[in-house]
Amino acid sequence: MHTGQTLLTFGALFLLTIAIFNNNRHLAHNDMSLAQNRYKLEALSLIGSHLEQALGYYFDEASTDTVSEKRLSDFTLPENLGLEDNDDSVIDDFDDFHNYTVIDTGRSGVPYRITFRVEYVELQNGQLVVSNSRQYYKRITIRVTDNFADPLIYHYSGNQKIKDTLKVSFVNSYWFYN
Repeated sequence: MHTGQTLLTFGALFLLTIAIFNNNRHLAHNDMSLAQNRYKLEALSLIGSHLEQALGYYFDEASTDTVSEKRLSDFTLPENLGLEDNDDSVIDDFDDFHNYTVIDTGRSGVPYRITFRVEYVELQNGQLVVSNSRQYYKRITIRVTDNFADPLIYHYSGNQKIKDTLKVSFVNSYWFYN
């Protein structure tokens, strides 16, 4: 083998090595993207489950009596949203989810931190805004993050991983039918 053929062989091996490294980097990136999407879908599924659970409860402690219509003055004050003293740490109405936090796992076994916020809202100039008074509408906001120091749900800012939070809000209304 001549020097030219040897250099040509080394060049071909060098190009093959670069192609293999690029292919491996591309596969690793795709694998991370698929894992990210799986964790995000699982977190959204948990949000859906908890939202469905919350909507299964009465609008307010006062609305458990379904015989008579409730006035705004019957509902819980905005500053008292959350578990009441008589609840014994058991959720029994929609606003008991306010400032509630739970660690839940999906099918993957990943622990997710789920936090809830409930607030009265009203419509002003076509926008939902938080109300400091009782209303016939309460908004629940559910936030989910993974519960790891090295996050599974994240984005990059420069070379640093920043933990992402998935957030969904839903408005629940009080209706009385006689």
